[in-house]
Amino acid sequence: MSYSFDWSTIARGWPYLAQGMGMTLFLVAISMAAGILIGTLLAIVRIFGPKPLQVAATGYVNLFRSVPLILTIFWFYFLLPPVLRLVTGDPYLSVGAIYSALAAFTLAESAYYCEIMRAGIGSVKRGQMDAATALGMSRWSALRFVILPQASAT
Repeated sequence: MSYSFDWSTIARGWPYLAQGMGMTLFLVAISMAAGILIGTLLAIVRIFGPKPLQVAATGYVNLFRSVPLILTIFWFYFLLPPVLRLVTGDPYLSVGAIYSALAAFTLAESAYYCEIMRAGIGSVKRGQMDAATALGMSRWSALRFVILPQASAT
């Protein structure tokens, strides 16, 4: 018995595959950019923020790093709309699949990027911050122009 693969199925489905890959690239680009931004802010809060914010940021990171991504997607797609309906009182409120995926990916990736940026900031020697502040830079300027460029390069 001989079996031959029907390549015409792939040819007929190519437009759908291309559309799906385009949507995947869109989701990845947007959620990575937002995740890096939020993750960097979380890392700064975890290192330099006041104690209550450090605890909150640590809890956020630990929560989203310990929960599987598929569960986070399910939460945002299936659980968030009923909760929002209950809070707002709007019975027709819904969250689309794209927005659910973007929110879930961004929040999950920001937790991982937070740890990456925190490790990068931690790898920069303390003397760099001291030197920048000795030159008259504020802590924020020293962090922005001296520490973060070195942290992102490591």
